[in-house]
Amino acid sequence: MRSLASLPLSLSLSLPLSAGLLVLSLSARGVPAPSSPAGPGAVSAKAASAGAEVPSPSAFLGIPVGADRTLADYRQISDYFRALDAASDRVEVVSFGRSTLGKEMLMAVVSSPENLARQGRIREIARRLADPRGLAPAEAESLVKEGKAVVLVTCGIHASEIGSTQMAMEWAYGLATATDPETLRRLSEVVLLLVPSINPDGNVMEVEWYRKYLGTRWEGGRMPWLYHPYVGHDDNRDWYMLTQAETKALTRVLYHDWFPQVFLDEHQMGPSGPRMFVPPYAEPMDPDIHPLVFREANLIGSTMALRLEQAGKKGVIYGYAFDASWPGGTKNTAWWKNVTGLLTEVASPRLATPVEVPPTELAGGAKGLVTYTAQANFPSPWPGGAWRLRDVMDYERIASDALLESVADHREDVLRDMLERARATIAAAAPGEAYRIPAAQRDAPTARLLAALMREHNVDVLANANGDVYVPLAQPYGRFVREMMEPQRYPEVKLVAGKEIVAPYDVTAWSLPLMMGVSVEKAPLPEGLAPWTPPAPIAAATEGGAVFAIRPDSPERAKVLNAALRSKGTVSVLPVERDGLPAGTAFLDAPAAAAAAGVAGGTGVAWTARKAAPRGTVLLKAPRVGLYKPWAASMDEGWTRFLLERYGFAPVSLDNAAVQAGRLRERFDVIVLPDVPPDVLSTGRRKQEEGEPRYVPSLPPEYTGGLEREGARALRDFVDAGGTLVALASACDWVTGEFEVPVRNVLAKSRPEEFRCPGTLLNVSVAPGHPVTWGLPRQVAIFLEEPMAFQTSLPGAELSRWVLAAYPDDARDVLASGWIRGEERLTRRAAAVATTFGKGKLVLLGFRPQYRAQTHATFPFLFDALYWSVLGV
Repeated sequence: MRSLASLPLSLSLSLPLSAGLLVLSLSARGVPAPSSPAGPGAVSAKAASAGAEVPSPSAFLGIPVGADRTLADYRQISDYFRALDAASDRVEVVSFGRSTLGKEMLMAVVSSPENLARQGRIREIARRLADPRGLAPAEAESLVKEGKAVVLVTCGIHASEIGSTQMAMEWAYGLATATDPETLRRLSEVVLLLVPSINPDGNVMEVEWYRKYLGTRWEGGRMPWLYHPYVGHDDNRDWYMLTQAETKALTRVLYHDWFPQVFLDEHQMGPSGPRMFVPPYAEPMDPDIHPLVFREANLIGSTMALRLEQAGKKGVIYGYAFDASWPGGTKNTAWWKNVTGLLTEVASPRLATPVEVPPTELAGGAKGLVTYTAQANFPSPWPGGAWRLRDVMDYERIASDALLESVADHREDVLRDMLERARATIAAAAPGEAYRIPAAQRDAPTARLLAALMREHNVDVLANANGDVYVPLAQPYGRFVREMMEPQRYPEVKLVAGKEIVAPYDVTAWSLPLMMGVSVEKAPLPEGLAPWTPPAPIAAATEGGAVFAIRPDSPERAKVLNAALRSKGTVSVLPVERDGLPAGTAFLDAPAAAAAAGVAGGTGVAWTARKAAPRGTVLLKAPRVGLYKPWAASMDEGWTRFLLERYGFAPVSLDNAAVQAGRLRERFDVIVLPDVPPDVLSTGRRKQEEGEPRYVPSLPPEYTGGLEREGARALRDFVDAGGTLVALASACDWVTGEFEVPVRNVLAKSRPEEFRCPGTLLNVSVAPGHPVTWGLPRQVAIFLEEPMAFQTSLPGAELSRWVLAAYPDDARDVLASGWIRGEERLTRRAAAVATTFGKGKLVLLGFRPQYRAQTHATFPFLFDALYWSVLGV
């Protein structure tokens, strides 16, 4: 092993030229001027001659990158990487997609000029090692010898964790300009794929907010909205469902284009604990992941820790907080696809504003560090003091260099291990073992979505002539397939003797058949299968009848109904079972069908032509939907907005002032309260638990407060006048308190040792016949992650109430997938309730039916509640 003295030295970033002179000199070589907007065209080709000066980030941007109170935004970062591309033969910048708001997502391919010249061959070798089917042992070994390790590093997925986006520029500059033999060796062994921001929209939001309030009491504070257009922090919870533009784009890089063997995702964490987390991970781990994934992660993480310690960087910890049992995050999903996924977390300042952390505020409290003191996984605690953006960048730079060092040192091991993991995954399947998605489904359109999702993950999907879909397990991503298709049981690991297990870090259930409501079964692979491809989006037929009937079996129907409702045609609904058609069947007249035919064909929603609708149908109009948006930014609000827009609704965001202004019934038929705690709804502030400080960092006054009494009164008037109020999960507690209906949450005061459900799929029975449950099966799995179960009581004559869904009578039947404590407290309790109130209605869904846009099976609870607001039944 080389000594620390042999490692490349950090580069001093100064400003040798004035910004004006620098712009002139770079422009003369065809390099973009600083801060010019990134255009939509192709990334610039090399424009500089060999040996031209490579600009440093600080010199190019005219700002001291990494200094206190100084941030480059994504536009500047993009400009810099384009300049680096133009000036260096070690850097090639490519576009790999568009963000939600349309920003070009850039990735720097950094390696030796020789590797960049043959990157097509390097990618092909990586692909063949990732999928070694048909690869003879001698050829495989030859590819290992010839190939280069491909390493992906992503920065800034959580936009407020901004240090890595700034560090990425300095790191790339260092790699592009270094002349020491060690750096050149690393670049000859490794192809680095560096994504300076995987959340460009959020980066721009955060930097603009920071600059706006620089020098005020709100400097470095949080924004009153999400740092992603829809999902905020949950942009790192989308990696098996692939709903967001950014997730889809990087998934193509990972599993379709480059097939990296190692993947590092750089994050930040709170300011009052360790300074940096590196692997090894905390318990528990999923034993289905190939052990070589964790052996490599441990090796690389140990190299990071060693180099940080040698550089005098205290406070580095491993085996802390972040476990290895859940596949939702960026690098987590990769574990089940044979990629060594790595996470680093560095303590945060207030974006670019330093914080002072006295020793008395340093604390443990997470698994792996109960008390802030030296221990085997934390041998040199940071003593406290000032903590700045520059500290974050320095820790990340050392860890990133150690990543390249370790992978370069073990290049053949890394390539051979990828080959071994893929081979082992294929061999682990029994002959012909597969999952079958039958063509005969209660919800065929969503079954098609499940098959398409598997293909988007680059999973082999086959089909027979009857339309049955098969997903074989003898394929490189077979572990991932099995993980997604089976129910989960959380690994109950105990670190010491006793009752307590290691608590989950995130959710504990992700079974796609249960979440999506699709019938999937184990079945042997038959003969005569062909690769499955999504059916071409052919418009549904609009001949042969005066009306076209659509059964209520699929949530995809909402896309069709909403397209029809935007037309000049007529849509009606059958409120009772009649003529062999279930309650909730919708009828489109010819103009409505013509307007919706393309959507119906694209989704696979079928309709049948009829001469006329049955008697007794009621007119359906497009519901006018309001969606409450608190200033305490809510990811559930963002997910709800995303889902409603995706399915063709047109939600209008309502802040506190808009609600308090009243006269809501004139504008809306239905208002949705997302999963927001009652205290946040009421006052805008989370309830402090006993012993917690009362202080909460403030926002500018125009972004403070909650609904207060005026907002509660306005919502009560809205419902009293005939509006419908839909509450999701914890918002139900606010509604039951404000409206004083005969419904209460019996778990409202439960303690974690009595009841805990950290993201779990639970079985409920559904009451048929109600407009909110039209089309739902009698049994469905709901997603619960908080203490919520309703007890109803007999109302007075002025009010009607319905139990829409209830938990089983037997506690043994409650759990569908995941982990729960205290399931007996749910038995014979309601999960969803509806009531009348004045002329209007309340719908209380004591769970998140639209959870992270994943739970297709329960989308109808929300969609049908919206339609109920305009049906008059």
